[in-house]
Amino acid sequence: MKKITVIILALALALAPSCKNQKNKKVVKEVEKTEISEKEKNLTEELKANLKNLAESAKQLKTIAFIQKKSDGSFTLTEDEKLVKPDYLVNPAVVDELVTLSQKYRCWTMLGVDKMVCELYDMPVTEYESAIARLIADLNDPAIDSFAGIDWNVDETVKAELDKFVDAEYSAGRAPFMWDAVAASLVEQMYVITRNIDLFMPLFDDQSAADFTYNFVTVHERILDLMEFYPEMENLNDALLPLYVINAITADQLKSQLMELKGEIEIVREFLLN
Repeated sequence: MKKITVIILALALALAPSCKNQKNKKVVKEVEKTEISEKEKNLTEELKANLKNLAESAKQLKTIAFIQKKSDGSFTLTEDEKLVKPDYLVNPAVVDELVTLSQKYRCWTMLGVDKMVCELYDMPVTEYESAIARLIADLNDPAIDSFAGIDWNVDETVKAELDKFVDAEYSAGRAPFMWDAVAASLVEQMYVITRNIDLFMPLFDDQSAADFTYNFVTVHERILDLMEFYPEMENLNDALLPLYVINAITADQLKSQLMELKGEIEIVREFLLN
């Protein structure tokens, strides 16, 4: 019995340091966990603050009507011009092939641009409307639900709603997708212009040409800013690199630069859809 007691006592003495170590390790782990949680909290708050600042800078985007109206509020093609229907627009059926959110955000705005072109030529827009509605439903993005219904003919309304859209997307952590959409819209507008430059460029005066350039520069800057937080945006930035040389401040300069970049614009457009 005494022998058994000695053995138990010896085991207890041997295990005691181990138990103590386990307890100490547990305390250390709890401290480390608390420190990590605090660090994550601080980083999250810092991210929110930075994104809020970036959201404010995103509101620098100019409101530009892709197809600007005349002084009487109208813009129409001649009957002869309407006879040559555009065959370069995005096929609405492409929505069946889209997989990622980035693709869907991009396609949403590209189809929106092409729908406007269809309306100019008195072409049916039912398929475009259906495809856009389907994308909006798939994205399930409240910010888009609100933004999609604005009147694009009233600049003040567009600017106010654009600011709300930016805030909502940044708050929801969808800033990269917002810039996917904005960049795709600009690229699609460039693409359409280069398909019939003599028809569409007269719609630009020097101010709207400078604003167009300003918006593209803004897209570049904001993508670079966000890459720190969303590394996946590097692919979008790399795709747009050939177009960052655009620096036009007059309509003539913009026309010249778009024609020089015609091939690159087509390649970038294909990337955005795939």
